[in-house]
Amino acid sequence: MTPRSTVRVAGPAFTRPLILWIRDISIRLRYHIAHGRFESAVGVTVGAVWLAIAPLFFLCAIVDYFDRGPDAMALFLSGVAIGVTGLLTLYFSQFPSSLPLKSLFAALVCGALSALVAVTVAHFVTGVTPTFDSSLAEGAATITGTNSSTINPEQLSLGMLLFRALGQWLGSAALIVVLVRISPHLGVGGLDADGGVSTRSARRLAPKSGSTMARLLLLYVSLTVSLLIAYFSAGMPFVDSVLHCLTTVSSGGFSSRSGSIGAFNSGAIEWVAISGMLIAGTSLPLIFRALRRGDLRRFTRSIEFRTYIGLVVTAVVAALAWSGNWPKADEVRETIFAVASSVSTTGFVAHDLNSISYGAEAVLLVLMVIGGMSASVAGGFTVMRFMVVSSYIGRELRRSIHPAAVEKIHLGKSSIGEVALARIIGELFLSAVVILPLALVLSADGLNFEAAFSFAISALSNVGFAFGLSGPEEHLRTLGALGHLAAALLMLIGRISVTPLLVTLGGVGEPMQREIRRWRLTRHEKAVR
Repeated sequence: MTPRSTVRVAGPAFTRPLILWIRDISIRLRYHIAHGRFESAVGVTVGAVWLAIAPLFFLCAIVDYFDRGPDAMALFLSGVAIGVTGLLTLYFSQFPSSLPLKSLFAALVCGALSALVAVTVAHFVTGVTPTFDSSLAEGAATITGTNSSTINPEQLSLGMLLFRALGQWLGSAALIVVLVRISPHLGVGGLDADGGVSTRSARRLAPKSGSTMARLLLLYVSLTVSLLIAYFSAGMPFVDSVLHCLTTVSSGGFSSRSGSIGAFNSGAIEWVAISGMLIAGTSLPLIFRALRRGDLRRFTRSIEFRTYIGLVVTAVVAALAWSGNWPKADEVRETIFAVASSVSTTGFVAHDLNSISYGAEAVLLVLMVIGGMSASVAGGFTVMRFMVVSSYIGRELRRSIHPAAVEKIHLGKSSIGEVALARIIGELFLSAVVILPLALVLSADGLNFEAAFSFAISALSNVGFAFGLSGPEEHLRTLGALGHLAAALLMLIGRISVTPLLVTLGGVGEPMQREIRRWRLTRHEKAVR
């Protein structure tokens, strides 16, 4: 008897489930549009972000119009388009009755991406960037508070200067909202109700999270106004003071001058910037409690703040020691400025960083990785997580000598649970996994290895300046389209964390994976038959 030949599945057998799935989604979408709203946390988040960011376009368009700038009409029309799109998205969306954790991750990521789209559109339609990839990189730097740019700020209109500065300021304000309302539920990197020192301290400011958020935002606004007065009193022009106070308190780092803070050539202005940057890297709940009760000793009682200041002092001493000469007063100020700019992830530049030693470069890169305190607007791994990992390493070393020892990790009066510890270590591992391939992409797109690796660390920590090229701010301008996309991805991951992005990508690819598994099973059954 002649055996039956193997039956091969035709090409349409694979594409048909995908086509049916797409058609089913389109039918459901048309039904909801015709009969009412559909439940979607992502839709509500995206619509709310676009609707909230539209007034930024209008305000900057008005400023540019009265300043007789060229971007007023483009900003106004872009704001109208973004606002109308946000209204329509909110009209056809409603918040779901139940919100799974996966949907909350997706809403966070999509909210950041929607802000990125809006800011990218503003850069592209005004013509300040020649290509879409450079507009995307500029948009990512704006919403994540990274001082990395392809644009000479002195060639921008006042409307776009204010748009970029306010974009960084609002991005950090949104981070405060995420810290209080979303992070305790996500538990990203240990910042949860079980082990997160930052979110626990933030949630204790008031009985309700809404009141806590309002108090932190009020403190954020008050610090901004205080920095505005300080910059203006130090001799900075009023318009520049407005722009720099916004990008200092938000740890953003955008400047109105091509030489950043160093362009003003003023020691007083640099000391104001140093104070503002160190404040931006300090925990906002800690500042609020100390100021409300008039108890400045709260700072010295905080173990995280003592570690934060200790890192700054140690880095300054190490950088000066590596210089090889007895430092002068100006050199001490310049070193303190560079250290404050790195640890707070602000990215301001006051002098030529190419003149510092390789040892000082290594110190600054380590500070970029660590970043500021938890519950601050600074980026980086945060001092709290750094302390937890250090305590974990010490505990494991002690366990190698005493295997039966049972020991918990404590930070001051707070204990860190094993679940939170695992999340912190996982966050560090995922960041290392992400940064290495993207550094190779940057190296393949025009940067040497030192420049690519230092810029990858800087972008992931939302700092901006890096080493290895003729200037600390030349890296993004040297890259091509692929490098711009990699840099934008690093900035976005540095601000929202890698865990939500990976979870969201897994959720998006889940239907496709399900259909592929079904197709492979069907092909196997027909082949056996």
